[in-house]
Amino acid sequence: MKKSVSKKMFVLSVLMSAGMLLTGCSGTAAEPSESTLMESGAEVVLPKEQVYSVYALTKQAFPKEDLDVFFGVSEAVITDHPEWAGAYSAETEEGGYFSTDPYGNFTYAKDEERDDYIVYLVESAYYNAGSCSFQKEEIPDLSFLNAENAIQMGKERIKELTGQDSEVLAAYALNREILTELEEEYRQTQKYQEDAQRGKEAAVDDWSDADEIYYMEYELTKDGLPIYSGINEPGISMAVETFWTAETRITMLLDKDGIRYIVSRGGIFDASPEAEAQTIISEEAALEAVKEIYGNTILSSQVTISRIWLEYVVVPDWEEKEQYKLVPYWCVQIDSPSGNSSAERINAITGGNLSYGE
Repeated sequence: MKKSVSKKMFVLSVLMSAGMLLTGCSGTAAEPSESTLMESGAEVVLPKEQVYSVYALTKQAFPKEDLDVFFGVSEAVITDHPEWAGAYSAETEEGGYFSTDPYGNFTYAKDEERDDYIVYLVESAYYNAGSCSFQKEEIPDLSFLNAENAIQMGKERIKELTGQDSEVLAAYALNREILTELEEEYRQTQKYQEDAQRGKEAAVDDWSDADEIYYMEYELTKDGLPIYSGINEPGISMAVETFWTAETRITMLLDKDGIRYIVSRGGIFDASPEAEAQTIISEEAALEAVKEIYGNTILSSQVTISRIWLEYVVVPDWEEKEQYKLVPYWCVQIDSPSGNSSAERINAITGGNLSYGE
């Protein structure tokens, strides 16, 4: 059920509290003062088309009959989840691990403990949780495959495994020397010290040439548009009582033997158009909708509209429980001088605001 809440009062309460309200991407609030919403200098990314569809999503588990793409000839012991229909896991004697659920999520690791640790080291070093963004790095080529071909191979494997198109969000080249450096950095952190006190610190003493790996993060795409991934963009703010997992993306480790590790967040689904594709509203109309929301509020600081783009977002079917849709939204990113960023997402078909379940 939706709260009875004024849109303008909601915006005011958000900006006057802990900075811009985000899903895990908030910063420090600025001191309150009267100001206006600025729009100068906004980067506008226009879509190639003016007609897009709303899709009904059917999320799925990874099919058991296709597990050989991960395990090859190794025999895997499959265990169905006792309470969650469609969910299961699989393990091999060699240490391979796989799990999936009915919501399009799955995880595979060739060596679960080691690969999880590698991913942890990379994300600790290169991912900024405050801004939900990865650090940009030049990607050197590894001996078994150059970086450009590795990224392309990742896209091809994602297409084979999920049926979805994708684009890379971040990529890093790893080897024995780099992993040793990342581990040394981790050992200097407070978290490592806390883990060590509890006897739960992680460490690998045998980094080798076999640990020459590409780490890659991908967003999925539909009709040439990105699907909201929660990476390199502001999170989703809601003013109604609802919760769902909107992020859709793929994390992959690729080595000389192929996929070493992969995590799909909502990546397996069928998308059926609900009706004929419709003409979307313009970016100017979306901007006017945002200005109307902010028009008469007192903001916590002067803010700037920095970027406007079109993306698909996985949202609940507000009328049908446990049903989801893929809907095109204009994303209007709003930055404050303190470095906080938020976004208003305007339904590109109806002009409604996602924050209010529209």
